[in-house]
Amino acid sequence: MRYLIGLVAVMGFSILSQAQSALPIDATTNKVTWQETIPLDSISRDDMFDRCKRWLAHYYKIESFTVDSKVSYTVATNASFNVNLTYDFKYKSQNNVSYTITLNQKEGKYRVTITDFMFYKTASGIKTQIPLEQAYAKMTSQNKGETTTQVKAEIDKVLADLKLFMEKGFVKTEEDW
Repeated sequence: MRYLIGLVAVMGFSILSQAQSALPIDATTNKVTWQETIPLDSISRDDMFDRCKRWLAHYYKIESFTVDSKVSYTVATNASFNVNLTYDFKYKSQNNVSYTITLNQKEGKYRVTITDFMFYKTASGIKTQIPLEQAYAKMTSQNKGETTTQVKAEIDKVLADLKLFMEKGFVKTEEDW
């Protein structure tokens, strides 16, 4: 009896932890999506737009954007990062995850949307890329966990840097202690 209760408890905890660690899916588009609106009353909409452009150019080391509209106060670019996955408990696979980051500004706030995630094995090449949602569905539970952890860590890093830059208006250097 104790064994049965312990087994049910472990299974319940496992299901709960998997549900909490899943990537955020937009209910409308069924795509992995991060979206957050951040209040920023201290600067004007035009200054926010300029800061967004400066941050994207600095963070992603780019000179042009996929969207750059002062009319709609929207700026966007595509970016990517690497994800390392383990197969058969010992083999490593290098993969690439790309995404689109869009920044919109209104008076007193800005919104960041990170979506359109694509996935491919680096060894297979970019022509084999598929939406992250499809790749995720085909992954083993171990790879799902590794992917979720690495994607969340990357997006958290991007969001933290963006928020700091938008608030301060500059990149913190070693001299700024």
